[in-house]
Amino acid sequence: MSTLYDALVSQGELRQARQAADQEDRAQALRVSYWTEFPTPFVKRLHVINSSPDPVSEADVILSPAEAGPNHVLQFPALAPCSETVIKEEAWAAQEGQGPPYAPGDRPPGVVRWMAFRDRDGAVWKRDDKGLSRLPDDWTVMTVGARDAALEITGVTEGQPGVLPVKQAPSCGDG
Repeated sequence: MSTLYDALVSQGELRQARQAADQEDRAQALRVSYWTEFPTPFVKRLHVINSSPDPVSEADVILSPAEAGPNHVLQFPALAPCSETVIKEEAWAAQEGQGPPYAPGDRPPGVVRWMAFRDRDGAVWKRDDKGLSRLPDDWTVMTVGARDAALEITGVTEGQPGVLPVKQAPSCGDG
């Protein structure tokens, strides 16, 4: 009887250890996100946030195809620790002649489909409206191009037109 009890306890401890390891693996990824704001019918801003104390690399934000156009990818070489990058719409939509105004309730071109990024340990994550999931470590944005229509890629760096100065993320730390 005690052997059965010991086996059950061991299984429970193993399950807890796996859950703790999974939480530790996801800890940084959970603190990387994006959101879009539409403060007026004429303005659209994309916020990309890394509220972890470690940098994130190879962040790609995949936008829905503009009318009759390719999927657009905004590539961030790195997201600094505790940072928020804000991109005004002109940085990607105005170049294509796709711009405001938007009618109330319209879904403007360039809506974020999902985001992929590499964490401090080299793991690749995907964040979308369904949550956070793991991608294969050899994932690249060209994987999207193989399945979808052609990609239009824009590299995003501070100081580029439409990219506002990077600011400190609202919440950051080890927490």
